[in-house]
Parts: sequence; C-alpha cells; structure tokens
Amino acid sequence: MSSVGFWRRARRLAALPLVLVLTACAAPPPTHNADPIDRVLALIEQRLGYMDDVARNKWNSGAPIEDLPRELEIIESLGRQAPEYGLDPVFARDFFRRQIEASKIIQRTRFAEWRAQDHPPFTHVRDLRNTIRPALDALTPELMKSMAAAMPMLCHAGAAALISARANKVIVAGGPNRAALDEALAPLKCESSGR
Repeated sequence: MSSVGFWRRARRLAALPLVLVLTACAAPPPTHNADPIDRVLALIEQRLGYMDDVARNKWNSGAPIEDLPRELEIIESLGRQAPEYGLDPVFARDFFRRQIEASKIIQRTRFAEWRAQDHPPFTHVRDLRNTIRPALDALTPELMKSMAAAMPMLCHAGAAALISARANKVIVAGGPNRAALDEALAPLKCESSGR
C-alpha cells in the first residue's frame, strides 16, 4: 500500500467519531446545508496531514510516539475549554483523545514501515516544536468551533448517513489500519446534544 493510500484511509477513518456521534442521536438531520460537517471533516483531514512529519521528527530524534502525560494534559485542557465553544467537556475530551489515538496509529504504522526498510534519518523535515505543533495547536480551536457549529446536525437520527456521504466527498479513502482506527474511535456518544 502506498503512503498516499494510507493517508487517505487514515484521514477518512479519523472522521469516524462524527459517524458514531450521528448514529447515537435522534431526529432526521437537516440536509440543506452540510457545510458545518464538511468543515469538521476537512479539519480532521488537515490535522492528520501533519502526522507524517510528526513521525519523521520522532524517527530522527528517537523520541517515543506516545507521551501519555502530555496527551492527558492536552485532553484535560480541551475539556476545560469546551464550554467556551458550546461543547460538552466529556464529548470534547473523548473526541480529541480519539484524534490523538488516530495520530499515534499513523505514526506507529510509519515506524513499522521504516523499520522494515531500515530507513535512515530523514533530511529536510519540518521542525516539530516550532512549526508542526504550533500548526496543530492552531487547528484545535478551529475544530472546537466547527464541532459546535455542526452539533445541531450531528444529533439527529439519519445523520450517520449524511456524515458518511459527506466524508466520501470531503475525504478520499485508501490505506491500512481500519480495524485499529475503528477501535480507537468507536465509543463516542452525542454528549453535547442535551438528550
């Protein structure tokens, strides 16, 4: 499987939390304007688009893929910020925890490929601390705003079909690790719907 194919599937699967949110909710979704959902999907895809560079940095430095204390700090901080965006803290923590898990799955897959190839360190890699992390940090409030804007559409029966259709238009499929991403993203619920 090509690197491009992998990215395409990973981006599509990272949108799975939205699909699962939609299946948990209750009345037909409005179909006239899917822009809020498309925006969330595009931001998820954009976030995952940085993971090859993150993996290259960690490969070069020998840093571990997982940094649980940092991840917990980020997730808890996002939970505290969620009400400012009109999101339920539990939903926000779970959503971003699953985005982080999807990111780690991508990085682990890359490391496995590179180990199998006995890949040397990469040259011309964007700086993790000064370039990639600030870009990811800038995406986070955009994701929060976009999730809040999409929530009225997400909490309706039948919305799962809408999100699946939109994901097929916004995010292109391809690549390995479906089972791992499904597992990482499975248990989302429509917490912020007030139901």
